[in-house]
Amino acid sequence: MSTIRTQPNSQTVQTPDSKKLHRLARAAGSYLGLSVGDPLPIEEIIEQAKANGYGEARKQVHDLLEKEGYATADSIPVPPQGDAFGELWRPSAASESDPEPTSEPVRAKGNGTLQHFRDWCEERASNDKTHSYTRQQANRKYARAKDVDRNFVREYDEFSTALITYCRQRDGESLAEHAENFYPRQITQKRRRILKREGVYESMAGVSLLAPRVPSPNALTTHAHDFLWLPSHIEGEAFDPLQEVEGFDVEISVENHISSEVNTPESVKARGSADSPRGDTTALPQELGANLPMLTCRFDARGAPDYVEKWAAAMREGTDGSFSTAGVRRFRKLKAFADRADSMKARRKVEDAHGRAENLCQTIEYLPPSHSQDHSSPDSYDSTEGEGGSCLPEGKGEGDTDHPTESRFTFKEYD
Repeated sequence: MSTIRTQPNSQTVQTPDSKKLHRLARAAGSYLGLSVGDPLPIEEIIEQAKANGYGEARKQVHDLLEKEGYATADSIPVPPQGDAFGELWRPSAASESDPEPTSEPVRAKGNGTLQHFRDWCEERASNDKTHSYTRQQANRKYARAKDVDRNFVREYDEFSTALITYCRQRDGESLAEHAENFYPRQITQKRRRILKREGVYESMAGVSLLAPRVPSPNALTTHAHDFLWLPSHIEGEAFDPLQEVEGFDVEISVENHISSEVNTPESVKARGSADSPRGDTTALPQELGANLPMLTCRFDARGAPDYVEKWAAAMREGTDGSFSTAGVRRFRKLKAFADRADSMKARRKVEDAHGRAENLCQTIEYLPPSHSQDHSSPDSYDSTEGEGGSCLPEGKGEGDTDHPTESRFTFKEYD
């Protein structure tokens, strides 16, 4: 005697309480082309978790299933989409009968999110669209960090630089979820209080960034850094309260500088630098550049080492599983970073313009006299010698103006 199975509809299929399980099940079902209510093998959910960068994917998925009452199940019904991918894909009441969106990333066999990320990069490259996973954008961030460093050398007789490194365990989280939790309020509030206590908060500049760690035998993961420029002498012990935040391993390195003695590190000089004529820098911008993973690629993340490309794909997909939203924020400018970088760029433009004007003046001053005049008598020369010297008076020309050379900043507070 055969048994007829009734196909459940979206109103009768239970949505998992766990957003992680809901998201994984929806993505796996979409990959297999299943409808709501169809049986979804547990092994496919595990494969989806692996594709999304979950460490110990099998254990994590079984833990999630056990909490949902599926501890011994071989499959679960494909759940309705609901808001598994965030507000962007939540269906409205007026369109419940419409087909489900198909523009979400679909797990390619063996590649998962990585293949979707490559397609995303290719689409933008084909349409000349800029994005933050390119070598060009990494070069710009690195160059601006060096300009901030040069600004402090110019503006202060002494200053300090601080490199603060944060590590935390990745336990039951995807790559994106782990990365999103690196700057909780316990960290940012303590950092702000420290800087205010030291009297440098309003004029400091800095960057907070996320970077991948070289994979351990267990799993690819993320670490974070603060790069800080501080306009006075600061001791490393000032930042000790950051080491008290539970769940974080924090390393602190502070260096004090006399601006007149700043020299670009020899290791950087040995590599050669196109912008070395712009001035020496401390080691801090070089440390920042070493933690910009896109500097390791030729054009965009597709040319980076495998672990960097996989990490970039997870950051771009973000915690909502969508390539249509912003993804994980990896680079945060602090306080006067942008203003100080902009001021140095503007100063260079003014100095370059002055240099070109001076060269032009010298060229005009030493031009030979014209031979088109009638030189039959000495009085025929149109000379200005008796009226003030050369063809251009000394000092400023009529169009010259005084350009301000001192930088001015409008400081903004960033959390």
